[in-house]
Amino acid sequence: MHRSTVANTNKRRTSLLILALFLSDISQTISSTCGGNSATAITTDAQAFSAFEYDYLIVGAGAGGLAVATRLSENEGVQVGIIEAGIFHEADPLIDIPSNVGQTLGNPMYDWSFETVPQPGAGGRSITLPRGKMVGGSTGINNMAWSRASHAEYNAWELFGPNNGWNWDGLLPHMKQPANVFPNKTDLPIVNSELYDPKYEGFSGPVSASFNSWYSDVFPSYLAAANSSGISPNFESDKGTTAGLINCRSDVERNTGTRSYAAPAYYCGHASLPNFHVLVNSQATRVVLKWSALSGSYVATGVEFSSNNTTYTAISKKEVILAAGTIQSPQLLELSGIGNSSILKSVGIEPLIDLPEVGENMQDHVFAPAQYQLKPGVLTFDALRVNTTIAAEQSAIYAQNRSGMLSGTDTALSFLPLDLYVDSETIDSLKRSFDTVLADNSSSAFRKMQYEVQKDWLQQGLVPQSEIIMWSRAVAPLANESYVTLLSGVLHPASRGSVHIESKDPLARPTIDAGWLIADFDLLVVLQTLKFAMRIATLEPLVSMIDSLVLPPPNVQNDTALIEFIHENAASASHPMGTAAMAPRDLGGVVDSSLTVYGTTNLRVCDASIIPNGIGTHLQSTIYAIGEKLARIIENENAHNADETR
Repeated sequence: MHRSTVANTNKRRTSLLILALFLSDISQTISSTCGGNSATAITTDAQAFSAFEYDYLIVGAGAGGLAVATRLSENEGVQVGIIEAGIFHEADPLIDIPSNVGQTLGNPMYDWSFETVPQPGAGGRSITLPRGKMVGGSTGINNMAWSRASHAEYNAWELFGPNNGWNWDGLLPHMKQPANVFPNKTDLPIVNSELYDPKYEGFSGPVSASFNSWYSDVFPSYLAAANSSGISPNFESDKGTTAGLINCRSDVERNTGTRSYAAPAYYCGHASLPNFHVLVNSQATRVVLKWSALSGSYVATGVEFSSNNTTYTAISKKEVILAAGTIQSPQLLELSGIGNSSILKSVGIEPLIDLPEVGENMQDHVFAPAQYQLKPGVLTFDALRVNTTIAAEQSAIYAQNRSGMLSGTDTALSFLPLDLYVDSETIDSLKRSFDTVLADNSSSAFRKMQYEVQKDWLQQGLVPQSEIIMWSRAVAPLANESYVTLLSGVLHPASRGSVHIESKDPLARPTIDAGWLIADFDLLVVLQTLKFAMRIATLEPLVSMIDSLVLPPPNVQNDTALIEFIHENAASASHPMGTAAMAPRDLGGVVDSSLTVYGTTNLRVCDASIIPNGIGTHLQSTIYAIGEKLARIIENENAHNADETR
């Protein structure tokens, strides 16, 4: 979750103290993430990489890219290559130590730091959109939440066409596949952490998922206050019913106290395979396409990429898979001549395949903060920032047994149906607001179908429409103070954004118009959720820990003032999705149910851009599952083709 823009100017300044105290010592205690295997697969030699021929070329070494690439490489008869713009940050405390979450944001060594055009729904601000630039992708910079959406949200994917198992039942095996759930327990009476149903959980995957071993003082008080407000604990959200208060697992390897992200989880386990090759510090610039009269479509034969100001081409004999993410996968499609013909012609690119919805349909979760200064003596993660004694003590604990504050992060998530906290009259008003979006004649057929699905969710009232995240630290800190921040967001916005190239220069940034809070429905959901979060802060035992309200300012009282506050302070949850959507081509889809780009025989997309209708969860576990499922699809296709040739 990307904190509010107000934090950006303070982030590095307020973290320097704790970094100076322990990073140099801790970095010596973090063992080699790959156990010495990393040098085998990774190369920076672009010329040597491009001289080799691959069966599968994957662009992007994030969750989806590494999941599909490593599974394909388990077939020793194929050669797999990955092109990654960043590097592998092995044994890097800024990534590996969980409490350092957020320290890499805005740093070009780790983060693409994309920025939107000015957003009318966000006070005219241009807002940064962090995306991981490294082996591991955004799993190396995110907040480590390991969660799923509900049955209904995954099942909706199949409504957009015969999507061959893209539903809850079809995805569940692949959601289990990445996970290695660590059965640690907590001593918090309101949190039951002993329910592990093998029907829903994975226990042998590469990504460790665990509960915290340390919780801030404010955590149990917030849980009790939220519970008394009517939010019931949900101990089994992984079963596909997500409403309620969740102590979310984090992707933290509890034995080592380190982030378990795509690089150590997937890459390291395959780094020594002779058929697995990863080129770093190299940015893909175009997919090479060749027309096939035999198939009547285009064939991807390779990928152009830039390394050290030189352009190379890597050859693929079977397939090219784009796993560059919601921002850059549509950018690469457009640079390759696939997309809206008018947009392509306007920048001087010859259109090869007219797919008007490439780069459209962008959806994201938008949150607004309520921040409270806590009374002295309430121990939160802010102590690492303001208290040198505690920072030194926790550094020693972490170095000794990988536990304590440095091994933890915030995990209290509440997924809320509207009727849990909004009165019936206001819900009716929200439904009418949504109906105005549905009635807009300018919406495409694809968009109208999405809205019909979302309206059905609203009518039934079962799918959570909002989320509150308890963040036991500041988004806009003052020196020597501790805080709790309640982040309130919309999970199924009516607003849609877009990502498009504005130049044929392949290294130029795309234009991102996120469309945040354009629809009144989205703004009103955030408003009602923010007001509810602020009510929770008036309840015991949480209120006894609070000294004062910081954000919104105390003089911001009525709905009009709160709406203005939301416009000026709302920020992205960094969950962009949907810009190369899986749906029928005549409806506006970009990829089919095998994730193959329409008009091609062997170009696929494997990341959050394929999600046809947004899901209300933190995305990483779903993206891993997309990669795992695509690997199985390719395996089954290869087996079928082999049978036909016998």
